[in-house]
Amino acid sequence: MKIAIRLRVAFYVTLSFAVVILALSYALAELYEGYSYRSFDVALQAAASSIANRVADMNLQSGLKGAREDVAETVADFENKIGVIHISIFDAKEREVFSLNDADSVAATTPLGFVKDFLNLKKGGKLYRAAFAQFEISDSLQGRVVAVCSIAPLHESIDRIRGLAFVIAPITILLVGIGSVRIARRALKPLERMAQDIDRIDVGSQMMKLQVPRTNDEIEKVAESFNALMDRVSKLIDAQRNFVMDASHELKTPLTVIQAEIEMLQMKPNLTSEEKENLRHLVDEVEYASKLAVDLTYLSRLESSVITFAPIDLHPVITEVVAHHNPVARRKRVALNVDVQPECFVGGDVDLMKRALSNVIENAIKYSKRGDKVLVTGRAWPDRTRFEITVEDSGPGISEDELPRVFDRFYRTKSARGGGEKGSGLGLSIARRIVEQHNGDISIESSPGEGTRVVISIPRAA
Repeated sequence: MKIAIRLRVAFYVTLSFAVVILALSYALAELYEGYSYRSFDVALQAAASSIANRVADMNLQSGLKGAREDVAETVADFENKIGVIHISIFDAKEREVFSLNDADSVAATTPLGFVKDFLNLKKGGKLYRAAFAQFEISDSLQGRVVAVCSIAPLHESIDRIRGLAFVIAPITILLVGIGSVRIARRALKPLERMAQDIDRIDVGSQMMKLQVPRTNDEIEKVAESFNALMDRVSKLIDAQRNFVMDASHELKTPLTVIQAEIEMLQMKPNLTSEEKENLRHLVDEVEYASKLAVDLTYLSRLESSVITFAPIDLHPVITEVVAHHNPVARRKRVALNVDVQPECFVGGDVDLMKRALSNVIENAIKYSKRGDKVLVTGRAWPDRTRFEITVEDSGPGISEDELPRVFDRFYRTKSARGGGEKGSGLGLSIARRIVEQHNGDISIESSPGEGTRVVISIPRAA
């Protein structure tokens, strides 16, 4: 499956951005999680240490009874940052002597033998974080403060940040993808216009050059290189056309001389029947070679010429061409009929249209047998935008595998090569070239044993 360059460019840009943005989102989420845990631990440890400092000089049995408000005020500053803090104060014998916000006995049940600064707890299906601080009761005795806080809000905050990051990331990637497609399309627009101009180039006519986009990049260089290539190709084609025209022209004179000499030999008396037959064959071959030289010259001039369009009434043109071929049709006992709508005006060149129609009708008569029919019709389309000429015969027809090649130069079908009729294989090529120069279409339909139908469609004149 072919994928447009702009889509591939957009895909690679979007994929690269997606990898970067996802990795960055993951890294930022991890950094935020680490920072949140550190901030939580610092606040919780500071709360425990602050309370420990306040009760260090107090009598545990009596002094703390009046210190509840003082402790609550100290804890309140930290609760604004991390939530409700459960406080328990233990004496040297690990007996709880004071508690605050600890109705669920979270802090009271903390294992005091814990040697680290922090401890994760789980009670009632909830997760808690505990911080410890020691204070001196006497020179040899120490008490302990336990501060416990739920970490559920912390997890919720981290989950919100992760969810936000991984919601924003796909949206950003989608927007980047859409933007990449539009940017790539805009960047490659000159290349698309160049491709369209290249598709319109007809090798058989005047080769136009590409309009060079002034983008100061590789696309401008490609256009300039293509135009340079077209210059070289044009020179090569012109040289080839000139060679064909010159060679064909040079052949005409010797062929005419040879034909005249053969005709003079035919006038000699005492020729045997075999000699007369040989001379007749030579005349046929020379006439065939002369016609081939004329067709080659005509085709070469046709491909390098520019048509001057003028209104043409095809009714008298078709009638004249049919009348020209009537004597040949009568000699072959082929019924040549014509049915053309009057006042059928198209734009083009009269002589060229006569040549195209003549070639098609000549082929129809040439390959028809005695008693066959050839019908030439001309009708305007129902919307009157085009005029259609049909040449239909009841001859031997053309096989399906040969139909695509009938308009190729020098191509002759098997039945044509096997018959007695001479031909150059250029008639339909010339007809197609003339029709294309008139902005028309020519097509052929045929079935072996059922005949052939050639359809020419020309735009009507305004």
